Amino acid sequence: MMNTLFAVLNWLPERPRRAAVRRVIDAVWARYADMQVTGREHLPLGPALYVCNHLSNADGLTLERALQPLRVWFVAGVKLRSTPMTRLAAEAVDTIFIRPGAPDVEALRCAVIALQQGRSVLVFPEGGRSRTGALLRAKRGVSLIARRARVPVVPVALTGTERMMPIDERNMGGERLHRARITVRIGAPFRVEDLHEEVEGAQDSRQALADAIMRRVAALLPPEYQGEYARRQEPGVPGGPRPVSSPREERPRPH
Repeated sequence: MMNTLFAVLNWLPERPRRAAVRRVIDAVWARYADMQVTGREHLPLGPALYVCNHLSNADGLTLERALQPLRVWFVAGVKLRSTPMTRLAAEAVDTIFIRPGAPDVEALRCAVIALQQGRSVLVFPEGGRSRTGALLRAKRGVSLIARRARVPVVPVALTGTERMMPIDERNMGGERLHRARITVRIGAPFRVEDLHEEVEGAQDSRQALADAIMRRVAALLPPEYQGEYARRQEPGVPGGPRPVSSPREERPRPH
């Protein structure tokens, strides 16, 4: 049903197509997503690099709603262009496409430029969706963006989208939808300089920085989601982050 609808919408001119896709997506999320967002008080007023765990093709559109009224550019895999549904959904938000599994210098450069021009960017440092729900080890690209852009980094933790739109390896863009409770936790912003003690002396400084950034995401997640970072995120563990206070829910800031 959804694939057929998006295939029809694909024939519309760009502007009405984008508006129509937005209406469809709004209706789908209203029906299937029971979303709770906490930590809005941490949202910076200026440009920031948002980093989040990756569970489902529903993540980008969920976060786009959770971060409103902020406008955020999303770094997403080029595979989303492979079906009408995923391509048009990505088109409905601001997207920078990247090739997973290889250093995509041009896409990373575009993300840095967007941040330097005053836009906010969200990346999924794992480089792909987790098939188990648990965190995968972060790729180095996030450290390159964070170092060069020199903007605040905001950790975001997401749960529930893996139940709303489970991964279907055989049918990209044709995943079945299920009503699910979704939680989005926004953590306190930090800067690359704040992670100096965790990165100093590492043989692979880019990977060390990526890991330090991802530990801030892990600290916001339930234990079963922490995956590769479960052993490193507890307060008091050498190399672990400082405790993250539990965010409280707050209305979005007005323009």
